[in-house]
Amino acid sequence: MRILIVIGIFLFSSMTFGQIAFFHLYTNGGDDNAEGAVQLEDSSYVITGSSDSYPGGIGSQAFLMKIDSMGTPIWSHHYGGAELDQGKRVAYQQGFGFFIAGTTNSIGEGGYDFYLIKTDIDGVMEWERAYGESEWERLHDAALTRDTGMFMVGVTLSNPTNNSDMYIVRTDKNGDTLWTKTMGGLGADELTSVHRWDDSTFYVAGQTYVDDSLYTKAYLAKFHEDGTLIWSDTIGPSGNYYINDVSVSDNDVFCVGYRNGPDVNGNDLYYMRHQHDGVHLGETTHASVGDFRAHQATAYGVPDKRYVGWTFFSPTSQPDGDDLVISKMNYVFFAEATALHLYYYDPDIINDLIPTNDGGALAVGQTSGEAMGVHHAYVSKIGPNDLFAPYDPPHTVFGLVLDVQEQEIEDHLSVYPNPTSGTINIESSVNDRIDLQIVNGLGKVLMSDSFQGKFAFDLAQFGAGIYFLKTTIKGITNVRKVVVK
Repeated sequence: MRILIVIGIFLFSSMTFGQIAFFHLYTNGGDDNAEGAVQLEDSSYVITGSSDSYPGGIGSQAFLMKIDSMGTPIWSHHYGGAELDQGKRVAYQQGFGFFIAGTTNSIGEGGYDFYLIKTDIDGVMEWERAYGESEWERLHDAALTRDTGMFMVGVTLSNPTNNSDMYIVRTDKNGDTLWTKTMGGLGADELTSVHRWDDSTFYVAGQTYVDDSLYTKAYLAKFHEDGTLIWSDTIGPSGNYYINDVSVSDNDVFCVGYRNGPDVNGNDLYYMRHQHDGVHLGETTHASVGDFRAHQATAYGVPDKRYVGWTFFSPTSQPDGDDLVISKMNYVFFAEATALHLYYYDPDIINDLIPTNDGGALAVGQTSGEAMGVHHAYVSKIGPNDLFAPYDPPHTVFGLVLDVQEQEIEDHLSVYPNPTSGTINIESSVNDRIDLQIVNGLGKVLMSDSFQGKFAFDLAQFGAGIYFLKTTIKGITNVRKVVVK
């Protein structure tokens, strides 16, 4: 039986949807990973990633899942072939649809290639393309251009040295290649992040091997959309420096990553900051015993402050994998508060961190959680004023993929009025008995019953708030949220 488990916690400070914070897991029992996110005009979100939960014995597939402002799945689709396919970033343009940028070895020239999928507004695929050369290329980040094309960055091994090089692919809105750029030397070079600044310029970041130092250094560059390099900088006084993400605001260009070297026991958190003209403003290393790496950063509603997602493996972490922390960081690189701390036994990962239109942020990644399966995708919404949902279990666990039968059953179930002042009506056009549970925001089951056809119940007795109707039909469980005013 396929189950959508509702055992979770919602936290909200008012009935305004913009005030919501949540932490949810999404899995179908396989290896599920959320990699990228975008927010739409109605405050819903679309998530991309990879999963091997699909039937038929195929490899890992790229997926696109739309969730509402509270994290409840609306629809999902998967894409790819018989091998490994990954969605890394999702881009959205109103009236145009979605781009999914990732990596594939189901189509293309080499072992792995950049992968670009175009879908309509409902996630239905219109076309797919692969970009690469004779060896393999992996995409790490992508950004939408002003002409609705894509600016994609990553790494390539298609070079005579057999060392990795930085790789950029610029496409138009039809997926046709406008230009490509390969950069690197005799060592390992890689781009991990790109940020569109204005209509014509992009910041890219990563790391490059500096021959005369015998070390890898942090790399930051500013490009025009036509591929012209405006300026670049290589930073790192001693040891190896790696950049995982670049976050850009009106005041600065902020990079996060880690460093190691002969004076470091493991890896240390590393941050650096530049002006828009390329002037280096400063850097800092947070030294600790163990493996500490900063992965994602985003500006949000408070000027000069950012959320930073980082992982650590140390004597205080779980023994079998990295723990994940999201901290609020001020302008002088000081962590003021913790918004999330995941500490399951397997590694906990953050893959994307975006600002939201209510002044908060949204994080996506992978964790082991407490549900059945190998690994689970997660989505964590941080509300304005650092409002965050409790991250200790139990959590709300949703199915990652709605198959055709599930979607058909969902379409035949009506819940009204919603919001309601008390009485809620449930109608089903499916001629089967339906099991019903009403669950509050703390995961407590308030009422259980079964019905066929139509059911009415007064929720006013439980007070104003957000509730969940969990219905099971033909072994398939779905969840609807209901607001009581």
